[in-house]
Amino acid sequence: MFFTIRRTGCLFVLPAINKEEKNVKKLISLALCLTLCLALLPAAAEGGAVRIAFGYDPNTLDYAMTNLDTANFILAHIAETLLMQNADGEYVPGVAESYEKSEDGRVWTFKIKEGLTYQDGQTPITAEDLFYAAQRLLDPAAPKDNASFGILNSEAYYNGEVGFEEVGVKKLDEYTIEYTFTNPTYESNFTSASTYAPLEQAYVEAGGEIYGSSSYLPLANGPYMVDEWLDDASVTLVRNPAYQHPEAAKADSIEITLNATADVIVDMMLAGGLDIASVQNPLQLQTLVDAGFVKSEESFSSTYQGLNLRGAGRTEETGRFLSNANFRRAINVALDREALAASVMTGYTPNWRLSAPGEPAYTANPDYRAWDTTANPALAQQYLDAALEELGATREDIPVLQLMCYESQGAIDALAAIQDQLRVNLGLETEIAPCTIQVMISNAMSGNYDLWWGGNEASVPDACESYLDGFRSNSGTPLRGYADAEFDALYEAAVSSPTLDERLANYAKLEQYFCENAMCIILGWDAHYIVTAEGATGYYLMDGGRLNVSGLTK
Repeated sequence: MFFTIRRTGCLFVLPAINKEEKNVKKLISLALCLTLCLALLPAAAEGGAVRIAFGYDPNTLDYAMTNLDTANFILAHIAETLLMQNADGEYVPGVAESYEKSEDGRVWTFKIKEGLTYQDGQTPITAEDLFYAAQRLLDPAAPKDNASFGILNSEAYYNGEVGFEEVGVKKLDEYTIEYTFTNPTYESNFTSASTYAPLEQAYVEAGGEIYGSSSYLPLANGPYMVDEWLDDASVTLVRNPAYQHPEAAKADSIEITLNATADVIVDMMLAGGLDIASVQNPLQLQTLVDAGFVKSEESFSSTYQGLNLRGAGRTEETGRFLSNANFRRAINVALDREALAASVMTGYTPNWRLSAPGEPAYTANPDYRAWDTTANPALAQQYLDAALEELGATREDIPVLQLMCYESQGAIDALAAIQDQLRVNLGLETEIAPCTIQVMISNAMSGNYDLWWGGNEASVPDACESYLDGFRSNSGTPLRGYADAEFDALYEAAVSSPTLDERLANYAKLEQYFCENAMCIILGWDAHYIVTAEGATGYYLMDGGRLNVSGLTK
């Protein structure tokens, strides 16, 4: 038996302590002394571990099902896609060594690098793996959370109208794959692990229903691979020995602590237990800066937070009211965003539209304001009266609306404040329904909610690519529960625009319609800063605020 003391890059092995020995106290003192000395040693410029923490477990690492920040962070390090985004924001070859696109931006042909393998160093990566990834994502017999329908005929296949041979994904040879899209697309599209990272079919199918869980991990082809995943506790990534650019992985490992609240993350930073953190709360940020930590020069917005609203409601009774635009508008203007940001949404900027400052869509239409950031009870009552008249209902007919959230105290506190504002400013009664992250996601994806406290990821070049797609009448998912022909037409005009400038101009009309019909109750844009110890360099942000620490050195 041995007593071991570990520090990054070092291992000391001591004889096991026999409590019957007379010198037991000396051995314990020696061990404690060694531990203290090791803790005081400076970290290596490269190598060692990068330590980071997140608020919850990744839930799944199945590329087709991931929808949590923790999982997206892990995927950014273990899944290399056709194209990758580097520290300069450029789109560079990943799995593909080259590509060509048609003049109209609809047909993209990628040449896969020969000789690439997954983490085992033996299983080759070919065009077949990209073809299978797309086919699996769109399989109507096994619906996936991240299924999207930008590829030609993908929606028709999902609805059982055509076979997969009609879908715009073709293997031209062993190392060449072609994608044909319904509308023009852009390089940023191909950095998504959901569709454009390879999957080895035999391995995935051998995992069955547990593929992507802690007991059956995905095969990595990026700079890191998952070494250990302890559910609700930690995930450890280690270097992938088969990665094509081994020099890109500066740290030996990335150690991820799970279920750490914002306060715990700050305490861990102060105690030297973390190397990097994303911080929103201004007071917590100032605490770390005062302690000598360095914050990034620029903040970034990765999500917009608020009440996701299901147009069809959780029940027929609630859907009767939530499907009415004036009823939704009443809820929207009854909420005081500035008061919420000052109390339960610290770290968020009260918003007045969908697109956040700095996003291309915002920059293209900077003067648009859809609502005030303070509550307007009088206007809320006018909207409510109009809704009741349209519905032929009375105030007594309005059902109790359910406010669903993750079972964290922060989410419950936020909903309690919202509940109070709706009662005081509008006379609406609501009930808060906290649940586990797994149940919350299941309820959301199946449409089993009225109002759901949560964030929506920002995307490039606008919200069409991931968020607004779900509001279409035939989106293929019950998530949003809308049937709105005018919204559908505006959405189609935006995504079919031949140039980016035309797209952003058409998107401005779509955003205005979305906001003025209160199709979601967005309450704030987040404002994150990255905080590190002094001298830490090499990290960068990818599209959507995804943090990449592959190149981090200390």
